[in-house]
Amino acid sequence: MPPGKGGNAKKEAGRAKKAENEAKKQAVAAAEKERKEAAAWADNDVKGGKATKEAKEEKRKADLARKAENAKLLAEEETNAPPKVKAAPKAGQKKKAEAARPAGPGAIAAGGGLAAVSGGGDKGKGKEPEVESYSATGIDNALELLDVVTAKMDKASLGQEAAGLEKHPERRFKGAFEAYQERELPKIKQDHPGLRLQQYKELLFKQFQKSPENPFNQATVAYDASKEDRLNALNRKRAEIEGRLRD
Repeated sequence: MPPGKGGNAKKEAGRAKKAENEAKKQAVAAAEKERKEAAAWADNDVKGGKATKEAKEEKRKADLARKAENAKLLAEEETNAPPKVKAAPKAGQKKKAEAARPAGPGAIAAGGGLAAVSGGGDKGKGKEPEVESYSATGIDNALELLDVVTAKMDKASLGQEAAGLEKHPERRFKGAFEAYQERELPKIKQDHPGLRLQQYKELLFKQFQKSPENPFNQATVAYDASKEDRLNALNRKRAEIEGRLRD
């Protein structure tokens, strides 16, 4: 006798159940594959962000090392340079030269030597010119003074530096503080052992308010500032640093 309809129904139900189980397995496998791919992308993003931050920090350290080396070479050059013998200028020429001489620490980088930063100049015979001196305590003040001392004072260099002044410090504040915090946290833990992490962060935040790395402490201008406005802002910032660190 041919098999009854009941047997066919059982076979069909079995096939349907098997197909359903297979579909579930495929769905689970696809979901797991998608999860792993998403995790891999996230891991790459984290590694990429960390690598970018590390690259920026390395560049910052290299810039500081370069500035320190330039300042050292400049000081050695000024110390070892033989005195130049020049013919006595006429009265009118002397006044013009004194008026054109740059003032402050930037005069050293402009090529005037230490005599270029003297307060009143050589007003009497036999009198040594009074040389302005500056002192900086702490790494932040030292870096600011180094920037001023090694600054180039020619027109092209000033224009280039003024063009790069910060226009939106609020956009860079968070990233700058995170980099500062990551670098300084191990140091402050050594100086103040036993504090909670939040207390360390609060101390670092207070320090960052006065740090030259804080975008708000750097010379800033409006987004639509003119060339003259940018130069004035740059000069005001340098004058503020000179006045603060002058002995």
